[in-house]
Amino acid sequence: MDNSAPTRQVHRKLPACNECKRRKVRCSGGENCSNCRRDGKTCAYSSPLIALSATERRLGAAERTIDMIKKAWSIHLPNVDLEDALKSLDEDHDSIPGTVNGVIDVQPLAHASTISSATQPSQASPAEASNAEDYEFDESQDFDNTTDGMGFLVAEPGKAGYMGPQSGVAAVKFLQSLHLYPSLSSTSTTSLDEPDTDLPSASATDIARYMDDYFRIYHTAYPILHEGTFRARVSGALRKPRDGSWPLLHSIVLAIGAFVGATKETNSDIPFYRKARASLNMDVLEKGSLSYVQGLVLMANYLQKRNKPNAGFVLIGIGFSMALAIGLHREFGLPHSSPFTMEIRRRVWWVLFIFVSGAQLTLGRPPVSLVGVNVHLPSNLDDAELAVDMESLPSSQKGPTVTSCLIYQVKLAIIANMVQVELLTDQITGSSRGSILDQKITKWRAELPAHFDDGTILEPWFEVPKRILIWRSLHLRIILHRPAIFQQITAKVGLDQTIPSIHACLAAAEECVESICHFVNLEGAASRGLAWYATYWLITASFVQATCYIYNPVHILAEKWHEQLQQAVICLAKLGQAHGMALRARDILLRLLEQSNPASESGGSSNAMFNIGQEAAMDFWQLNTPRWPPFPYSSGQTTTETRSTVENMTFPWYAEGSADAELLDATGAIMLQVDTNSADSFFGHGSWMPG
Repeated sequence: MDNSAPTRQVHRKLPACNECKRRKVRCSGGENCSNCRRDGKTCAYSSPLIALSATERRLGAAERTIDMIKKAWSIHLPNVDLEDALKSLDEDHDSIPGTVNGVIDVQPLAHASTISSATQPSQASPAEASNAEDYEFDESQDFDNTTDGMGFLVAEPGKAGYMGPQSGVAAVKFLQSLHLYPSLSSTSTTSLDEPDTDLPSASATDIARYMDDYFRIYHTAYPILHEGTFRARVSGALRKPRDGSWPLLHSIVLAIGAFVGATKETNSDIPFYRKARASLNMDVLEKGSLSYVQGLVLMANYLQKRNKPNAGFVLIGIGFSMALAIGLHREFGLPHSSPFTMEIRRRVWWVLFIFVSGAQLTLGRPPVSLVGVNVHLPSNLDDAELAVDMESLPSSQKGPTVTSCLIYQVKLAIIANMVQVELLTDQITGSSRGSILDQKITKWRAELPAHFDDGTILEPWFEVPKRILIWRSLHLRIILHRPAIFQQITAKVGLDQTIPSIHACLAAAEECVESICHFVNLEGAASRGLAWYATYWLITASFVQATCYIYNPVHILAEKWHEQLQQAVICLAKLGQAHGMALRARDILLRLLEQSNPASESGGSSNAMFNIGQEAAMDFWQLNTPRWPPFPYSSGQTTTETRSTVENMTFPWYAEGSADAELLDATGAIMLQVDTNSADSFFGHGSWMPG
């Protein structure tokens, strides 16, 4: 008997679709079978093979969606690099506490006591206001120096308003709680509400000079106006705006011109400011125009320079809202807007942006965002190349123009926004993140055109704003890496230059001091427009050096720090002829240098530190440093917000009123001012500068 069975060939059939299975009919197969096509049914398969085919279809659809997103991104966010934004997002993901795979991790109940204690009202620190109302301010009466426009050397911190835990005023309040901060004497004040009989009326010659100074000094850095159009309106050749904005705009231009053009302390600008302020009323909230935005923005920046930072901050907020309301942040083309009008709108928007960004950075307040902004950067053109009736813009110039500094300042401000967000989030940047941000600043400077080179001296109208822009970039590097130095001092360890952040901060401070002192020496009598910025950047850099010098006077760089501090004293004295704040900073540094060799009030301990080695200096610092309780920045802030280097902070004890104590107080205001204007990972390669 033959047990072998004939071989049976198996014919595999395509699986039927779900609809044909349900009806129990033969299915032709394919993505859309004949039965489903005929009956208008949805053809779907539950078979794994067909499910894989469906997955491939979804993948194709996803790829097409990604392509569309890239195209939309390039149209609506042309200034933001998508790859940089995604890269930053990936880098920041792992550092976000309480998240696992993008899902918020609910903390175990075991941590309830920690959370509870964090939410309980902590013991009030004398370094902060006793309640929220203590942050209220009144800058309506006095033009004085008790509050400076950058919030550093503040004689009366209670007048400063809320400036954030990373601002200079917050540090001053903390140091006052340690009884280290000697009160700064108030200066004479000028009432804004009563006419000042000591101020003579400006002559026609004076007014013409003030207008010339505005366009010669200020306009070349912030071209928010078109010079020809403005002068034509002044002369009557062109019609003035009829919305009520002209008195504001005209008067504030003269006030700024009188301020920035002076080479000594003067109040010749105040009468024009009073006229501009008198032209403002509640009607401004019911109107919106380009000239109103120009006037509000200029007045806000003037108020900051005149030591009214909160008044300027509020006013620029109104200007920013009005700018959004009239669509300055959007790009429009022909036939909706002429090339001339659109170019002026671009200038106004980006000047407004750098002022808002800078004010928020300086005062330690949440940063501005460019989400939804698609207006282009202005072209590199002079005012003379723009005409009201032009059909198209000419090609951008390769050399310096009145918009050159603005263009690159915007790009720097976007990087500064990223720095601000990083420092507001983590207080001290991680080594990798700090390196990335530092590389962005370095790349920005490397990509500057040849006429921005330090060794190239051009006409003063461009050279001054160019130098200020370079100093801004050095200032940004300092505030990015400065917390690393503060962390080392808090830990009472050596200032190791092999640590990249410490090396970068010290190098930037050295270059900044050297550059400012050299340029001011070349300038002769500095205008107040130059002196205001040079003083700010020089204080930032030299006070970092002074802090390191006090902390470790036997450091390998101590001799260099001492030498540059002497240069800074001389430079600040020269700048003080035009800007009084420079003299106050000079006096602090001068007393430090005078007492660095002779015995100090603490019984010659300063001399002792010069005669001992690095290790002994560290021991001296530790033995003479009491420990202080953690300083909560502000009641109502979360524990994440208060996470900072201020926890377990220690300071050396100096006699109240001593030069070292005063220097540390003012320096602490800088060290704790972790300046940071929402750049987020959202901002790609882009810009900053406080106005």
